[in-house]
Amino acid sequence: MRKAAYLIIIVTTILSCTGKGYQDRPFGGMNGRVQEVLTYHRMPEMWYAGNTGTDVMFSTKSVYDLNGFEICSALIDSGGRIQSEAESMFEKGVCIRSTQKAGGRITARINLVSDKKGQLEYTKEAGGKIIRMVVKESSFMRRHKSLVYEDGILVSENIIRTNSKGLPETVTIIDHKSNVHIVETNMYDKDGNIIEKHITRSDERKEQIVYTDYFDPDEHGNWTEARTYNKNRLPEYVETREIKYWE
Repeated sequence: MRKAAYLIIIVTTILSCTGKGYQDRPFGGMNGRVQEVLTYHRMPEMWYAGNTGTDVMFSTKSVYDLNGFEICSALIDSGGRIQSEAESMFEKGVCIRSTQKAGGRITARINLVSDKKGQLEYTKEAGGKIIRMVVKESSFMRRHKSLVYEDGILVSENIIRTNSKGLPETVTIIDHKSNVHIVETNMYDKDGNIIEKHITRSDERKEQIVYTDYFDPDEHGNWTEARTYNKNRLPEYVETREIKYWE
């Protein structure tokens, strides 16, 4: 589950630099004008043993601007050390600049060169090389597709089919560098939270099914604890989050 999540985070970071096609709901889909979210991913002993001090496996942090765009994100290990992070700047709904770091070092820089209808062109500095990165987007009805090219070579595809509320019902991610295909199918509750997720990977035989229950909503109705189970209804992990809002 974590392996799939990390690949999706990486691809999503790249595709967040788009802005003309499908976009996630502002402020991470949460209610209110969210400024910062710190999410702790803990072992399941926290809820079924009543041990609130359960060790953190890892944590994630997201920071949003006043328009609801994620301008900063970080993956933090169990010791509180930042493993990877990304900072982005948006202008008129389009990311114009993004910097990615790992281990405190810059691993990639992305700068907008041109913004044409259905196509964004960036220069990407990574590994001592300058790469021409092009993001092409298209939409038809509820199907939204993004293609990412580097120096003319297709490196990734992201296909999203939304439900009647505009939420991602099926997400297909194809990483052409590793030739890994990931397909996620989501089911939601009335508040737009994912309560059931089916995940298939081309490099794994079995389909993963996870269920999530949500608890302790804050004053804006955003959950502060989520409990995730596998297909056998055995506990997988628990997430607790701290949310700050713009005043």
